[in-house]
Amino acid sequence: MTTLCKTLLNFMAIACVGSALAAPAHAEKKAQEAQTPVTQYAAETEDLIKSLSDEQVEKYYKIRHVHGVIRSVKSVESIIDKAVKSCKKNHKDLGKSIEERFAEWRVAVRPVIKKGNERLEKLVLLQDYAKPSQVKKHLKNFDTAAEYGESLIDMKPAADEKSCSLLLENMDKTQPDLIRLLQKSIGLE
Repeated sequence: MTTLCKTLLNFMAIACVGSALAAPAHAEKKAQEAQTPVTQYAAETEDLIKSLSDEQVEKYYKIRHVHGVIRSVKSVESIIDKAVKSCKKNHKDLGKSIEERFAEWRVAVRPVIKKGNERLEKLVLLQDYAKPSQVKKHLKNFDTAAEYGESLIDMKPAADEKSCSLLLENMDKTQPDLIRLLQKSIGLE
C-alpha cells in the first residue's frame, strides 16, 4: 500500500472513529448480486482492456490511477468535513480551531487537485484507445462504482473530544507529506 493511500486511510479512520468498516450483512448480500455498479464497472473494464495494446493498457491505468487519487482525496475531504462539523457541534472549544485548520488544509490541497484535474484532462485527450467522451463516461462509471462501495459502509463522524483533537493534530502533522505525496502520485513532480 502506498504512503499516500495510508495517509488518506488514516484521515478517514480518524474522521470516522467508531464507524464499522465492515459492511453489514445486508450490504454484503447486495454486493454479491450480479448487477451492481461495481460488477458493471469491472465487466466494462475487462471488455475494454481486452482490445487494447500493452501501451494503451498502460495509458488506461495511468488515467484511472490519476482519477482514482483525485477522487479519493475528494472523498476524504468530504469525510473530514463531516467530522469537523461534528467536532465543532460537540466541542465548542475545539470548533473554531479545527474549522480554521481544515480551511487551511483545503487551501493547501485544492491547488494540487486542480493541477491533477488538468493533468487528467491532458491524459484523456492524449490517449488513443477511445474517444475522450467515452473515457470520461468510463471514469464516471468508476465514480458510480466507488460511491456504491462507499454507500455500503456506515461511517459515523468523529464526535468525542479525543478523536477531534487527534484529527486536528493529524492535519497539522500530515499536510506537508500529503501535498508531496499527492503531487508525486498524480505525476506533478
